[in-house]
Amino acid sequence: MARRWGAERWWLAALALALTAGQVDAAEPWPEKMFNPAPAAGDVVLPMPCGGSMVFRRVAHPADGPLDDVLVEAGDAGAALSPIDGRRIEAVAGGFTDPARPGERYYLLAKYELTEAQRRALLGDCARPTIRTRLPAVEMSWFDAVDLGRRYTEWLMAEAPDALPGRAGMTGFVRLPTEAEWEYAARGGAAVATETFLARHAPMPDGPPSDYAWHQGSRSAGGKLHPVGLLKPDPLGLHDMLGNAAELTQEPFRLNRRGRPHGQAGGLAVRGGDITTPADRLGSADRRELPPFDARTGRPATGRTIGARFAIGLPAVTSQERLGEISAAWERMSEANAMLARIRGEDGGGDPVARLETLAAGLPDEAARAELAGLGREIREVLAESNAARDRALRAVMNAGALSGYRVRGDALRLAAVARAVDEVARPTLEKMRKQAGSGSRAKAMLADAEAAVAEMEARRAGLARALARSTEAYVEAVVRLARDYPSAVVARQAAPVRAALVARGTTDMAELLDVFLHHVADFGGAGAPDGTAWTADLTRTGGAAAAEEAGVAE
Repeated sequence: MARRWGAERWWLAALALALTAGQVDAAEPWPEKMFNPAPAAGDVVLPMPCGGSMVFRRVAHPADGPLDDVLVEAGDAGAALSPIDGRRIEAVAGGFTDPARPGERYYLLAKYELTEAQRRALLGDCARPTIRTRLPAVEMSWFDAVDLGRRYTEWLMAEAPDALPGRAGMTGFVRLPTEAEWEYAARGGAAVATETFLARHAPMPDGPPSDYAWHQGSRSAGGKLHPVGLLKPDPLGLHDMLGNAAELTQEPFRLNRRGRPHGQAGGLAVRGGDITTPADRLGSADRRELPPFDARTGRPATGRTIGARFAIGLPAVTSQERLGEISAAWERMSEANAMLARIRGEDGGGDPVARLETLAAGLPDEAARAELAGLGREIREVLAESNAARDRALRAVMNAGALSGYRVRGDALRLAAVARAVDEVARPTLEKMRKQAGSGSRAKAMLADAEAAVAEMEARRAGLARALARSTEAYVEAVVRLARDYPSAVVARQAAPVRAALVARGTTDMAELLDVFLHHVADFGGAGAPDGTAWTADLTRTGGAAAAEEAGVAE
């Protein structure tokens, strides 16, 4: 009976779509709260059948050129479930550009999970939306979700072609997001600092996880799905990325094989957790596999807590002009990479000058041998200058890392000193004065002065906390960039001369900070996620009396 009703429901929906064709434009627009309960600057609103709408947000990243993309450190740095959600490198590149924001590309991701009202509208059911139909649309298969994206694209192209974004003659289309697109957005994208991006989940600064995600527990979801948009958004303005309904993605599920996707394409990748996920398991790396078909019924698999969130993509190559742009960028990239490999002898052929000398030795013509010898000297000079430039840049980064650590240490020690003064001296003294204060005007005046002094110290503490957050963010960025951009062997070779120079200048404490910085670089390169809090603690333990003196703290 249940299966027959399911078939009838879809048949009736299809019939309704046929009967309402050509009438959707006349439908009364939905109230905004039914499709955008939390309006915000930057919302991109697209029309839908039946007077409905769907809201998207830009997910931007820095890029310059058609072949530029951004590498995403996806997954969890922990090892507990590494074959499932362990750390791996993915790549993301949005298809859209904005002339007003050069050096940036973006893709569009739905601000909310697909709702039941939106699903019904795409199937031709133009009943007015209610709070109940603002629940996430669930119990639909991957094939259903893909078909809804097709229906929406066809409707936009036919009824609102100017609303669908495009670029250079190419028209966008509605689809499910890739896993990398989903995770880049869930982590906060370019809107957050490196340490925050690599954290377990996007920042939740204004309350517990239950303020941002419907998760397992009587104080949160209570085992029930909830209307979209009731909770607070993430840094990109997206709602319910974690919890509520889990979300289907475009591509098949793959295991993680030590930093790269395993070769077997499995079932379907589902992201974000749902109302059955415990709060301590909520995370941007959460992923699981859904078989495409239910072995018991032979029908496409569905789930009572599995829904979807649409993205808008763009074809990569649909014209000769676009192909020409991409080919030119490819040639520039290939030539630069090949030249650098030849210069550095990294193309598998060993020392390029030695190869030239071997070739020249076999030539009978003395003039030719002399010419090749001159060419060899030029190559050696270029190679030497290339390596020297790289080493100079690396030494500058090391010095900057030590200086960044110096700032973190100073900010942390100053904050600790003010916090101690407030918590251990000023506030206890103020409380004592309040208890002992008389009713006279002089006593009241003294108490008011003390309260103002404490308030001023609290404001200073807040300012120092903000300064520490900024300096820690810069320090983490320096650690991550050095670990990513330079091989460990090259870093090790340059560490000794940089340290010696610092000691020679009489800045032994900076040399110690350099050691801590390089330790953090090695730690991050070999382990996983950066830990700004732990690294700040390491830096504050470095330098002893010199550190205390720089912070103005008596030891």
